[in-house]
Amino acid sequence: MTFPPAKSCRAAVLLTVCLATAAARPAAAETVPLTPATTIPATTVPVAADSWNRSELWGGDVRSLAFDPASPGTVFAGTSGGQVYVSRDAGETWDDAGREQALPGWVVSDLDFDPDVPGRLWAALWGTWGGGMVAVSDDGGRTWQPRGHADLADTQVYTLARVPGEPQRVYAGTLSGVWGSTDGGESWRPLTADLPQVHKVTSLLVGPDDPQRVTAGTWERAYRSDDGGLTWRGIFDGMILDSEVFTLTPVPGRPGELWASTCGWVYRSHDSGGHWQRYTEGFENRRTPAFAVLPGGRLLAGTVGGLHVSDDDGRSWHRSGPAALSIFDIAFDPAHPQRVLVATEGSGVWLSDDGGSTLRRAARGMRNLRVAALVSAGREVLAAVNHAGPASGIHTSRNGGRSFEAESAELPPVRDLVVFGVGVYAATERGLYERSGGAWRLIGEIGERRVEQVVASAKRLVVRTPDGLWELDGPRFRRVEYHHGPPRSAALSGDGAALWVSDAAGLYRLTAGANDDVAVPFGGGRVARFGERLAWWGERGLWLEPSPGDPWVEVARGPVRLLATGDAAHPALVAGRDGLALLDTGSGRLLPVDFPLPAEEVVSAMVFRPATGDDRRLLLGTAGHGLYWASLPGS
Repeated sequence: MTFPPAKSCRAAVLLTVCLATAAARPAAAETVPLTPATTIPATTVPVAADSWNRSELWGGDVRSLAFDPASPGTVFAGTSGGQVYVSRDAGETWDDAGREQALPGWVVSDLDFDPDVPGRLWAALWGTWGGGMVAVSDDGGRTWQPRGHADLADTQVYTLARVPGEPQRVYAGTLSGVWGSTDGGESWRPLTADLPQVHKVTSLLVGPDDPQRVTAGTWERAYRSDDGGLTWRGIFDGMILDSEVFTLTPVPGRPGELWASTCGWVYRSHDSGGHWQRYTEGFENRRTPAFAVLPGGRLLAGTVGGLHVSDDDGRSWHRSGPAALSIFDIAFDPAHPQRVLVATEGSGVWLSDDGGSTLRRAARGMRNLRVAALVSAGREVLAAVNHAGPASGIHTSRNGGRSFEAESAELPPVRDLVVFGVGVYAATERGLYERSGGAWRLIGEIGERRVEQVVASAKRLVVRTPDGLWELDGPRFRRVEYHHGPPRSAALSGDGAALWVSDAAGLYRLTAGANDDVAVPFGGGRVARFGERLAWWGERGLWLEPSPGDPWVEVARGPVRLLATGDAAHPALVAGRDGLALLDTGSGRLLPVDFPLPAEEVVSAMVFRPATGDDRRLLLGTAGHGLYWASLPGS
């Protein structure tokens, strides 16, 4: 079997580093390291790479699932953060299959075992910043090797399909159409280059009754080839135009019966796609990225609004489990078909022991979470988890960040947390919330506008929104008089007498009787306040004002981000493209922090001081790897 020749040649790209050790990220712009004058001797480095611990804060943005047919109870899960997890107890608990981030920079869109090579696991990958890849593992996901990277480097790869009995023949569904390989994935050719409408192919099916039949689900309905990919035709009869086809699932024992799950409910065909009939009765959400047919005939449809079940050939459906689940994939244990796993957005894997009738969360060991904000409230550590379905919201730790319990999953995505008085305030995408007595309430005066920052001193609480500033005045919030551009940052003095606000042009000091311009080292920066020191940071580095009115002193050069830690001695973590450092209040210098992930992955920071003892801990929340903690020296 041969594929048609490519329409154009692609320059070969040499993959010089094994996927097991290389990060598939765009080259970062060259930056100037942290100012050499602030370099600290190695003996004072506060946190070393091998001192980090992982918090028991479970969840993951799981995109793909695959049971190992040769190893009962073994199942793999791929995430949007490049993690590959393995469970050896049929989904109850999870561990890293190999390195913590097996495929960095890639979304693991599809995992599938090779029908002809026992133990071989294939992965379809698309890059967070573009491009695609196919990779294989022959050692249980511990290491991965690329296949045909030069050919697929410019197109995202969403799914794979192989021909049983023909191990060299492989198909890939990509952003640019269907590609094929006749050498086990070592090289690839585009099969639909002359059909631009065959675009964003997120599902593929070979056979099952005819190995020459290949069906492709695209962003607009489905196409089929009856000659192994040489020619294609649309199979549209009965399917509306805007139907993106996410999955194509045959029914064992029923030749020609095929289900398609789409952005507009589900379809069934009795003639391999020659004609489609749509089913909608009982669905609570139409967008259906996942589908499965259990051996007993039960149908499972995973929507962005929960799992739906049908026991009457699709004529009617009912939701099972939480409506907050957004589902990407469904898999069942071949040896025990009633054991069903559901891959969800942010909330990890959910498990059913009764064929989908009930669901329970089974994400222990998964840490693919975004921890957007951290704060210490007395003996508690509060962590805000965003975009994680039922796992979203505020999680509480009473042991310094080692483990957490869910407190509230009803908050919108959280941008900032602060303690003021006896209350905790959360700045969210849809309003300001206050925790009082264990419950969270929306602040009515501010409404559901986005709140970007909340800052507090001993006496004042100020909230920053895209269009202005608000201050707590007695029991209610009122507008702060402000006459400059949209505020980009805010900071309060310790006594609350002064409020500093920056916009795109400069910095301003607001007091009861004045609104003064403040000279800054560069425009477009952001302001922070630590004790008596004012900090100015942004694309051109970090500068400190040693005392009020003193000239600014440069502390770090190049683009940096400043993350407040809430600690007097080390009040901020400085994140540059070359690394992390803690700001030392006493010296005004930076103490390097050795962290196992790139600095851009860190999105929140906090230093926790227990009520008794000196065991200070640095906690770092990441953009997709959960929460890390380490004891600081001298603790």
